[in-house]
Amino acid sequence: MIIRHNLPGMNARRNTDKSKSKLSKNLEKLSSGYRINRAGDDAAGLAISEGLRSTICGTEQAKRNILDGIGLLQTAEGAMDEISVMLRRGYELSEQSANGTYNETSRAAMQQEIEQIQEEIRRITDCTEFNGIPLLQSSVGVQSGSAVIAPKTELPAWVHRGPSAAAGKQVETFITPETYTATDSTGATVTGTHNVEHAGSALDFSSLTPKNKKELLGTGFYNTCFTCDNHYSIKFTTGTGSTMSRSGNHYIYEIGIDNVKNGEDLVKAVVNGVGGNADYNIPGNPLHHYTKLTIDGTNKNKLWIYDNRSSEKDFSSLGTNLQWTSWTGGGAGTVNVNSSTHPSTGKFGQGVAYAPGTIVPVKGDIQLQIGPSSEEQLEIILPGTHEDLLGIGKVSVLTLKDGNSSMEKFRNAVNYLSSERGRMGAYENGLEHTYRSLAVNSENLTQAESRIRDTDMADEITNYTKNNILVQAGQSMLTQANAIPWQVLEFLR
Repeated sequence: MIIRHNLPGMNARRNTDKSKSKLSKNLEKLSSGYRINRAGDDAAGLAISEGLRSTICGTEQAKRNILDGIGLLQTAEGAMDEISVMLRRGYELSEQSANGTYNETSRAAMQQEIEQIQEEIRRITDCTEFNGIPLLQSSVGVQSGSAVIAPKTELPAWVHRGPSAAAGKQVETFITPETYTATDSTGATVTGTHNVEHAGSALDFSSLTPKNKKELLGTGFYNTCFTCDNHYSIKFTTGTGSTMSRSGNHYIYEIGIDNVKNGEDLVKAVVNGVGGNADYNIPGNPLHHYTKLTIDGTNKNKLWIYDNRSSEKDFSSLGTNLQWTSWTGGGAGTVNVNSSTHPSTGKFGQGVAYAPGTIVPVKGDIQLQIGPSSEEQLEIILPGTHEDLLGIGKVSVLTLKDGNSSMEKFRNAVNYLSSERGRMGAYENGLEHTYRSLAVNSENLTQAESRIRDTDMADEITNYTKNNILVQAGQSMLTQANAIPWQVLEFLR
């Protein structure tokens, strides 16, 4: 028997402290409702749980965003419904005026009502807002000759532009080495090569990366012919091929960029898309007049748009003794000279050119965050109900002929507005589907997070009971262990 160390007491105390620690954690889990209260409880589980909590939070906010978006769309659609009623009334008045049974006084009264309808449509267009955001004032774009440059179709800021973009016309010089036939002072035929100057413009896509490529979608650039008002537009879209659509003298080449990885790929896609062969640096030609597109000879990320005719001031003379007779431009056959095009008369700029009044698909006016990740966004193109888009700015019913003409204008306006209301309805239906999907996702994610983080109360109460008994037993044993040294006194008495 020893008295300097109470080893049984030390052992009993250590086990009692261990049981108390477990009991304390049991109480913490039971009182908080969480199985994991600190990283030490379950480090891996905590990491997973925190990630799920962030996703759940983002999902719940996305649901609120969607409800706000639906409210915005419903506000716009409600105003458009009333405008539709007024347009139908305008059509009714136009048809009434087109009937020969009415005199000038009657038609003047009809015209007065038409003007009141126009004024009310303007007021609704200007005043319909959602949280200060105008809903019906979608821009018709900027006029460029006989075209309208669609709003929000400008190229991204990282596209390097030359002076032509700033000037709004093709003021740069593009040079091609051309084979010529000439005569000298004796009348003898001479052949050779001459660097021919062309009026042009350039865009450099060196900064294009897979990450910023999506910023090109829906954007583009345009130029016009140097001698007429033909508009040639390049518009970047999804897909891998190219298509061309025409409306009057507006040619729009849609270039798919799904397979594009860098600027060189993009320039090749553009040249190939308008009928050239980018692999062999053969210029693409929009098939009308003299506009060509080609790759820069040294910088493969750079695209040139130029007039295939010469823009030199004194093109006929190649020297003191040589008089130019013909030349072959870019392997495309003998072509003309147009020395008056430098400085340029051709327009050039960012954006996609459409015929005036065309309803164009542009990048969204409103961007909704409809999911917990940055990629889950919806761009909404807001409608426009001003007179330029509706086509009723100058309607008149003062004569029978005017009334008959106005019928067609109001009918077209009703059809356009119905199409726009249908587009808003499609957005709304899509958002409702997305909301329901997010609600299911949130429920499932919450269930998964609960299984990791929450306390199983029945299991934890069982552990609590066990550890509570162990603590009490340990305290009892500690009392017994402390009594052992007192037994030594019995021997000393």
